Amino acid sequence: MVNRRELIVAVGRAPRTQVEGTFERHVSRDWRGLTGSSAGGRWGPPGAFSVLYLGRPRPSVLVEAYRHLVDPFEGMTGDMVQPRRLLLVEVSVADVLDLRDESAAVAVGLSQEDLASPVGDYEACWRVARAAHQLGLHGILAPAATGFGETLAMFEEHLAPEELPRLVGEEVWEALPADPRRLRSVKDEDAG
Repeated sequence: MVNRRELIVAVGRAPRTQVEGTFERHVSRDWRGLTGSSAGGRWGPPGAFSVLYLGRPRPSVLVEAYRHLVDPFEGMTGDMVQPRRLLLVEVSVADVLDLRDESAAVAVGLSQEDLASPVGDYEACWRVARAAHQLGLHGILAPAATGFGETLAMFEEHLAPEELPRLVGEEVWEALPADPRRLRSVKDEDAG
């Protein structure tokens, strides 16, 4: 593990990108507004700073719902989850740390295992997020922990007004749709 100064230098040298397009986010049916939280997640230690998490494509967002709402609870199924809203969000944000390439992740001290660690096992990602936030970056774009797409973690306090994400649509899930991981397993079995 590198020291804090070395990490800040590594993050400062890492590739940055501008992110544009449509992302999605699942929230409880009662959640209002398109805001992040400082409660903690892969790219924001609890209480440190507000992060708005978005993902794409939809299977990535859906698997994240399963990882947080179903998998931790024995006997829980997607049809037992309370209704959720799926938000469709238009994004145009610059100065985002781009960790989609494995060499970029390695350069800031992250392994593929760190990027796909179990829910709650985020210490390695938190170190990088703290450095990126300290440098004033607007967010982090990384492979989704699910292996199904990518996650955009936006640091809300660093966004210019024109960079704030815009809600462009929403759907209601009365129950979670089928788990894409199971669909992949069935397809893999059928192919074999």
